[in-house]
Amino acid sequence: MEALSEFKGDKPQIQLYEKDFKEEKGGEDRKNNISLYMLFSLFDPIDIVLMILGAIAALLNGLSVPLTTYLFGQLVDTFGGTAHSNNVVQEISKVSLRFVYLGTGTAVATFFQMACWMVTGERQSARIRNMYLKALLRQDITFFDKETDMGEVVGRMSGDVVLIQDAMGEKVGKFIQLISTFVGGFVVAFLRGWILVLVLMSMVPLLVLSGAAMSMVVNKLATREQAAYSEAASLIEQIIGSIKTVASFTGEREAINRYNRSLDSSYESSIQEGLAAGLGIGLVMFIIFCSYGLATRIGSLMIIKESYTGGDVVNIIFAVIFCSMCLGQVSPCVKAFAAGKAAALTMFETINRKPDIDSLNDGGRKLDDICGDIELKDVYFNYPTRPYEQIFAGFSLCITSGLTAALVGESGSGKSTVISLIERFYDPQGGEVLIDGINLKEFQLRWIREKIGLVGQEPVLFACSIKDNIAYGKDNATMEEIKAAAELANAAIFIDKLPQGLETMVGDYGTQLSGGQKQRVAIARAVLRNPRILLLDEATSALDAESERSVQEALDRIMTNRTTITVAHRLSTVRNADLIAVIHRGKLVEKGSHNELVHLNGTYSRLISFNTWAYMKFTKGFSADAKMMYEEATQVANDAVRNIRTVASFCAEEKVMSLYRNRCKAPKEAGIKLGLISGALFGISFIFLYASYAITFYLGSQLVQHGKATFVEVFRVFFALCMAAMAVSMAGSLTPDATKAKACTASVFAILDRKSEIDSSDNTGITIENIRGEIEFQHVSFTYPTRPDVQILRDLNLAVQCGKMVALVGESGCGKSTIISLLQRFYDPTSGEIMLDGTDIKKFQLRWMRQQIGLVSQEPLLFNDTIRANIAYGKEGEATEAEIFAAAGAANAHEFISAMNQGYDTLVGERGVQLSGGQKQRVAIARAILKAPKILLLDEATSALDTESERVVQAALEQVMVGRTTIVVAHRLSTIKGADLIAVMKYGAIVEQGKHENLINIKDGYYASLTAIHMTAS
Repeated sequence: MEALSEFKGDKPQIQLYEKDFKEEKGGEDRKNNISLYMLFSLFDPIDIVLMILGAIAALLNGLSVPLTTYLFGQLVDTFGGTAHSNNVVQEISKVSLRFVYLGTGTAVATFFQMACWMVTGERQSARIRNMYLKALLRQDITFFDKETDMGEVVGRMSGDVVLIQDAMGEKVGKFIQLISTFVGGFVVAFLRGWILVLVLMSMVPLLVLSGAAMSMVVNKLATREQAAYSEAASLIEQIIGSIKTVASFTGEREAINRYNRSLDSSYESSIQEGLAAGLGIGLVMFIIFCSYGLATRIGSLMIIKESYTGGDVVNIIFAVIFCSMCLGQVSPCVKAFAAGKAAALTMFETINRKPDIDSLNDGGRKLDDICGDIELKDVYFNYPTRPYEQIFAGFSLCITSGLTAALVGESGSGKSTVISLIERFYDPQGGEVLIDGINLKEFQLRWIREKIGLVGQEPVLFACSIKDNIAYGKDNATMEEIKAAAELANAAIFIDKLPQGLETMVGDYGTQLSGGQKQRVAIARAVLRNPRILLLDEATSALDAESERSVQEALDRIMTNRTTITVAHRLSTVRNADLIAVIHRGKLVEKGSHNELVHLNGTYSRLISFNTWAYMKFTKGFSADAKMMYEEATQVANDAVRNIRTVASFCAEEKVMSLYRNRCKAPKEAGIKLGLISGALFGISFIFLYASYAITFYLGSQLVQHGKATFVEVFRVFFALCMAAMAVSMAGSLTPDATKAKACTASVFAILDRKSEIDSSDNTGITIENIRGEIEFQHVSFTYPTRPDVQILRDLNLAVQCGKMVALVGESGCGKSTIISLLQRFYDPTSGEIMLDGTDIKKFQLRWMRQQIGLVSQEPLLFNDTIRANIAYGKEGEATEAEIFAAAGAANAHEFISAMNQGYDTLVGERGVQLSGGQKQRVAIARAILKAPKILLLDEATSALDTESERVVQAALEQVMVGRTTIVVAHRLSTIKGADLIAVMKYGAIVEQGKHENLINIKDGYYASLTAIHMTAS
């Protein structure tokens, strides 16, 4: 197949043809169907050998039951003919020895059946994992915007592949074995007496029809169940990924209710599937036992009227009935096939999908190097998820190589879209994007992206060490290069203070680092790449004034002789750009240097005036086992897909694949080992089974010969042992499923049994009818549980009077955001107390206390829902239309929301990707405003906004803050000049506090030095 043939280095002989797949997809039935053979389309020569050997072994293993019934018949005839003679032991010994031979052969066949199918299942499922991840990483951004979300990806990488493996592993061998038993049983029965077989076969159509009907119903229900579970997995990924936002807005109960509602469909499908399977199996067993009665009656007549022996009748009855019972045992296999097919449908669609922008396509032009001339020529563009909202209509912009161009404009005007088009995350619907006069589409995608360095507005880090995150910027980077990049990005200072240094794990979403620290690591990653074109999308927005100056100087150095495009809301950061392009609603309205645009007295000049307003307000008064191993591997895939833009930008697809394959090696080897051990144990069990048959009949013949037992008694004992052994064997076949269930149960109960020290579901604790909002930190010290050696807060004392505004300032990583987290009781202090209205916050009912606090974080976290639902989340989803509109209006969000095609019903996408940074932040502010809290926590609440929006939102926040206790964390000192108290932090302690006018006059004071740096940067 064309799409799959491009997966180089995977070695398997691909047999999955696109034509066949398209035929499978025809009509509405594609939702329920995928051919079973397609599950085995990703094999290699070794898998072919394993599957052939496993199939032969399963076939031979299946014949052991018909041969056993044949030996039963021989035993009956031998006992009947020699019961009163002296050579009964000798004759029975011959038959018993045949049981030993049959047991040995069955043991060998069982070993190869189990081992081969489990090993090939593990191998092929590992290949599916790799190819699915590779297919995901090659997709264009449109795919992730429109067709999937991260929860579904996580579900498929972890759960769906397990279902596929089950469907193509030991269940296939079991299915072949059972079919072989069924067919072989009828062959043996026909050879012994065809008349009785024909009579008994009258029951077979009933068995087949009932089994087929059950299979069809179970297949349909399994597909519906799997789709429901994928939706539930998507929801839980959103909730866990935004757990601090959920906790802050006391949304735990609503989250649980939403998750339970999402499980309703899967629950109903599971119940219906169980009922269908139970009814089908019950009907099969009813038919089988009816067959027993019919067989016994007709068999006795055959002995009387036809020359049948007792052994013939026993052989035929056992062969037909026991082998027909195999159809009942096929049910678990059919269910596994149905679940595997349902899980494989979407995965194979993704594997077969050929994107318009293929990051793994080696075709395209590669030059010796590029100069860096960039031109957007008459570009027309709209996002695929919003086809009716035109972003650009005839947009043109030319940037000469080696120059620095700054894009400015209000939030949502299209600045970041320019970055996305140059990175070729999207292709324009009309016009061209040119580099050095060559259409971007003509270049080999990986090669051109290697020439571009990107630092995004929201720093994206992977759940690995700082060193590995920086190393994403360059393949095979040396430690010296990584250290140099960290030094250049002003990240070495805080990294060297960490106990593990560069080896420090940053946590999921980089939660173990502050916002400024994350941004500096992201900048170091881009610096390491040494790109010809540098794209900076608010690269310094998360930094404090001192770090911003240092990083800006570093960026100024690396921008030399490079084409640089800077997107900024802070106009002070773009003043020295060679070219400033002013974008307004997708149109280039002005361009030129800073001085030229100021003299035009147009849009840029108006933006400057807004910026000056904020600056003048400030300067007034002075001048973060196999199952476990697969989970770790899945985390790698999850990180990569969730941060696909960063992976694509740094051409890190092969790096991610290599890391994922390495993480999968250990669990794959463990799975292969399990297959070999399981096969050996099952084989040995069959030796014991048939040996017990032989010993039973040998000892029975001794007892019969010595008059200690009768023929009937021997067979009674034998059948009791036979049924018990069959039950043990059938139970043993479920061992792999039981092992998986045990491992899953253990991980679930590990969480259920864990007692949380900070439990949001605990309704105990005090509440206050009218809270004043007086806060006091008394000798608080704190270290994060994941970094116990790093002291974050050191004997911190801080008093916040009710209704007052307190601002926390200091360099990145000094502990400002930690204070916000402690107030919300995301953590408890290591020592000391935090008092609210004179009471330790640990004594309050946690849910009630969090309802009194509103939080707007530095990085806005939105749920994959409508704008309306995201704002309403501030009031636990129970807000009225008027309240939502009022909150949006206060946050300066109503205008841009109303301009959207779906308005408040617009879906924001996974983590809000369908909105710009400023739009997301305004929705988050509206959510906090709607909560109407007694205490307001603003952690860089306006950092992502353009100057005009910041002014309006800041004014709205100031209105909201009236009468409320407010704690503001800010790097931009201009936002906190009017605070009632400014607390200056350094190394986890407060070194200065007071009003702006007092602090600015402290000679050689820390606040005064920060102010001087800020003024210089501005």
